[in-house]
Amino acid sequence: MGKRGHSYTGVWINFEAGDGAGKGFQQKLLVDYLKARGFIVQAGREPGTTPAGERIRALLQDPAMPKLNPKTEMLLFVGTGVEFFEQLVKPTLERGEVFVTDRWRYSTMAYQGYGLGIDLNVIEALIKFSCSGAYPDLTFLIDINTELGLSKVIGNEFAGSKLDKIESRDTDYHKRVNQGYREVARQNPDRFRIIPYIDGKPDEMHLQIRKYVDGLIAGHNLEDKLARVKL
Repeated sequence: MGKRGHSYTGVWINFEAGDGAGKGFQQKLLVDYLKARGFIVQAGREPGTTPAGERIRALLQDPAMPKLNPKTEMLLFVGTGVEFFEQLVKPTLERGEVFVTDRWRYSTMAYQGYGLGIDLNVIEALIKFSCSGAYPDLTFLIDINTELGLSKVIGNEFAGSKLDKIESRDTDYHKRVNQGYREVARQNPDRFRIIPYIDGKPDEMHLQIRKYVDGLIAGHNLEDKLARVKL
């Protein structure tokens, strides 16, 4: 069992994936499972969830907003991550609860680093600064074929069901993102578990994820330390 990603009692679990992999649905399945076990669980998406985060999300992704310089894009993602961590994740972990995130700064490594070619050393330094060195205890990378993933993107968040600014980038960009994720996972084997995407079988993927999460909780003797719903 690898070391924890932070010094707090609570558990931080994260989902990453290229577009179209259904990580948001897997996040929901895991949240429901952990709540059924009696744990107090919080969840959120990154960027977003906080008031400032949702506004920055629109600036970054709404196709009606102007195109940004890649460096500006990267810095805004990191900036909204500071608000997300300080307002939501950190207090949850301090209370001994579970937080399940839909993306964290590994997305910045993949999308802005590998995808747009921004210096990975700069991004790594900013990641460490933005969360005071903390990182998720366990990250699941749902590994999907690029073309299959893009075929599943429906663009339902913004007006007119348009693809967002990042989803609409070309296939080569998304291939770099997906390969970047695999490289980040390879470099951090204690932090990542790769879940191959199984088309049409989300429950099979969920069972794999549950096994790893149960192992994390048992391996660090957290069963009786994490906050639970009082009956």
